[in-house]
Amino acid sequence: MSRSWKCRVLFFAVLVGLSPALEAAGRFGFGVQGGLTLTNHWSTQEKDGDYTVESGIKAGFAAGALATFRISRVFSLEADVLYVKKGSNQTISIPGFPFGDIEVTYQLDYIEIPLLLRTHLFPSAKIQPSLAGGLYVAFLTTKNYIYRIAAIGNVKEEIKGIESTDCGFTTGVGLDIPADIGSLKFEYRYSMGFVDLKLPTGPGFPEIELRNYGHYLMFGLAF
Repeated sequence: MSRSWKCRVLFFAVLVGLSPALEAAGRFGFGVQGGLTLTNHWSTQEKDGDYTVESGIKAGFAAGALATFRISRVFSLEADVLYVKKGSNQTISIPGFPFGDIEVTYQLDYIEIPLLLRTHLFPSAKIQPSLAGGLYVAFLTTKNYIYRIAAIGNVKEEIKGIESTDCGFTTGVGLDIPADIGSLKFEYRYSMGFVDLKLPTGPGFPEIELRNYGHYLMFGLAF
């Protein structure tokens, strides 16, 4: 079983395990949210010395809907559906390559579904800080890369054979502020993927195995 399939099984197993808590939940809420993403890639692979890679952050955005289920004064469950633009900028140096460095931008967009357990630190306070953590599963919708070589220029191509499902963990620190029409939500999130993505670096050049990670600065309105 591939890692992406293991992700799907784990995610839905967690969802089934949370079903009793959802059934017992008290207040239900929903809302919308969006914000800035700063994403990059990381690798668990040791570089073999044939090339070097310098990673750079790629800016994007996330937007979507949320549903909350209050299961006690201190804890709530949150399920989101987000459209998230991910990717990274990479500079690849290959010894002996006559045309200099290869600059690559990966454009990976996902429908991302995080399931979060949120802890409300001061449940009786008017302004409520919270901590959140959980898993996400994400389904790939866009899979392009742009490579730049001095002798060729810029070339944009679709990535072939990439894993269509990603999963990982998400953590966050949030703040809820009451407003006339609901609750204003501000949150910082960090996510890290578990799935190795085989990403091309250019025609005839080796693939590199990288995993998603990102920082999210989110603003939302909950009802």
